[in-house]
Amino acid sequence: MQFTKNDGENLETTGYFDKSLHPRVRLTVKGSRKSIPVAPVVDTGFDGDLCLPVEIAIQLGLELFGRSLVELADGSKRRELSFLGSVVWKNQERPVEIFVTDSEEPLLGSGLMQGQKLTIGYANHFVTIVPDILLNSGKRKKRKSKK
Repeated sequence: MQFTKNDGENLETTGYFDKSLHPRVRLTVKGSRKSIPVAPVVDTGFDGDLCLPVEIAIQLGLELFGRSLVELADGSKRRELSFLGSVVWKNQERPVEIFVTDSEEPLLGSGLMQGQKLTIGYANHFVTIVPDILLNSGKRKKRKSKK
């Protein structure tokens, strides 16, 4: 099932599982220098918008935003630099706060998924993200998937 606007625009984001069985989605990140397509791991434990490896952040030319106190998975807290950028997701560009990390993996956090419904199917290896308003407003339009 796909969720679309009345004009046929697809509002559903479909992701995939990588070889390590991490759920991922594709989006484009924009900075002052360039745009780069990325496939971040969906990380519901990260409450920010986006976390990018240093190498990608440098290529993008992100604007320094400030410092934020972050809590890591081990419970420790530290101040991290945050940057401004934007993402193109669901055919719309939106501003995001980006944290830069020494990790090789970009992360998509729950901050960017506000107002969305995330479904992860581990048994069948699927990831979908749809606007929550489509599910609650009765204005959803169902269309059969093309296979």
